[in-house]
Amino acid sequence: MEHRGPLPDIEIPPVALYDLIFAGLTEADAARVAFVHPETGATLTFGEVKQSTDAVATWLAARGIGAGDAVAIDLPNCPEYAAAFHGIARTGAATSPVNPAAVASEIARQLRETKASFVITNQLLLPKVAEAAATAGLAPEAVIVLDPTDPAHTAWAELVATVPDLPEVSIEPATHIACLPFSSGTSGMPKAVMLSHRNLVANLLQFNEVLLPLGEDNSIVAFLPYSHIYGMTTNLNYGLFRRFPQYTMSSFAPHAFLEIIAKYRPTILFVVPPVAAFLAKHPGVTTVSWDSVRLIVSGAAPLDGPVGEAIQSRLNTRVVQGYGMTELSPVTHVIPLDRRDIDLSTIGLAVPNVRFRVVDPESGVDVDVPAEGQSEPGELWCTGPNAMLGYLGVPRDADAVLDADGWVHTGDLVTVDAEGVVRIVDRIKELIKRRGFQVAPAELEALLCSHPAVADAGVLGLASTIAGEQIPHALVQLREGAEVGGHELTHWLAGQVASYKRLGGVTFVEKVPRSAAGKILRRELPKLLPLSS
Repeated sequence: MEHRGPLPDIEIPPVALYDLIFAGLTEADAARVAFVHPETGATLTFGEVKQSTDAVATWLAARGIGAGDAVAIDLPNCPEYAAAFHGIARTGAATSPVNPAAVASEIARQLRETKASFVITNQLLLPKVAEAAATAGLAPEAVIVLDPTDPAHTAWAELVATVPDLPEVSIEPATHIACLPFSSGTSGMPKAVMLSHRNLVANLLQFNEVLLPLGEDNSIVAFLPYSHIYGMTTNLNYGLFRRFPQYTMSSFAPHAFLEIIAKYRPTILFVVPPVAAFLAKHPGVTTVSWDSVRLIVSGAAPLDGPVGEAIQSRLNTRVVQGYGMTELSPVTHVIPLDRRDIDLSTIGLAVPNVRFRVVDPESGVDVDVPAEGQSEPGELWCTGPNAMLGYLGVPRDADAVLDADGWVHTGDLVTVDAEGVVRIVDRIKELIKRRGFQVAPAELEALLCSHPAVADAGVLGLASTIAGEQIPHALVQLREGAEVGGHELTHWLAGQVASYKRLGGVTFVEKVPRSAAGKILRRELPKLLPLSS
């Protein structure tokens, strides 16, 4: 049984992402402020963003960058990110966004797998980016730095000073890759998700239909990382598309965030559950006026309904929850702004052009939906013009997430009612969600098993004190005669992964349970934990 949302499907124009955002830029729009970076005072107008975008595209094209190539961006949120992202896309190449929290080995793997020709970064991140670039076989001049001190690297200023002479590029929006974000799918090591121009264009337009009631005069606080598909679509690209100013933050810092609210009076906030909890409970929140904020959207992990209700009551603003997945560009479901009767702990209704199913994971049959109340749980499957092309370098028949009929198997266990309101009840996939990011147990397990004292390892997520969050915990089987402490092992792993992937603890076990085929029996892992865990 296929389900749809209440809004009618919309036409998705066959245009490249650059054209959707910049082709209709008027003289009046060009003069408006697009980005403010309060940390430095830097600002860019929409016209300056386009000028820089065209200059970056010209510079890259002159060096042979085009269709089939990739360029990585390893930057925190900043005004320059827009020209980097869209300059790359305008050449016909794909942008590969790198999480600024990634360590050198993670960055190097991403550069190798995407075959990135250049990587754009800043001076603060340069040490690990330069190390990763060298490991991946890139020359020092292939590292482009916003504020370089070493002449061996290329200065960003050289790119944006280029006189625009845009290359002629033939882009087929439905098949031409625009972006290669990394995702672990429903399990395993992170993989490059192939998102086409049509995928990204479609999702902007789909999501826009839900937010149209907000009107034209809006602005966004952009602290969600642009490197994550949530921040990329709903902040970076949506703000550009709608001509909404964005106040960029390199990371969420409570005091700086509250100063932005007080000084710039934004209207839209996109948050994750930990920030939602801050808004609901922190005493400092009441020290500033919130009367400018019209909407708060929570995503990336399940929001506790009472937390959303507390924010609405405390700040006198509308809160809605949405749902998405990197493989879906990402937004598929949102609570409509005018539907205050829908429980905030649900993810609401499907956006236009999205079809979804709720499938029994054991039988593969769609669950029955009762006339009243919620259905039995099933896995959420989604499809639409926002569904990915697949994973880079992974054969379609080997992909357990995108099936032959174009359905993306999300790995989330949900219920649905007769109206199509969806509620997430559990995860059947192995991924651990922390700080809005995915943590793949298989990645941590492989690293742990590379330690000389470790014979085998299994990783699971334990509940955090923050609703909807989990913390990775390792069950470790030592090699015979080997000795290593849990703290020592945790510290060793922390040096090899981004901070959100770090272990919260280690439990040593006699044996990690595996099937006859060698797969970890994940349902057995919690039984090996001490009762205090």
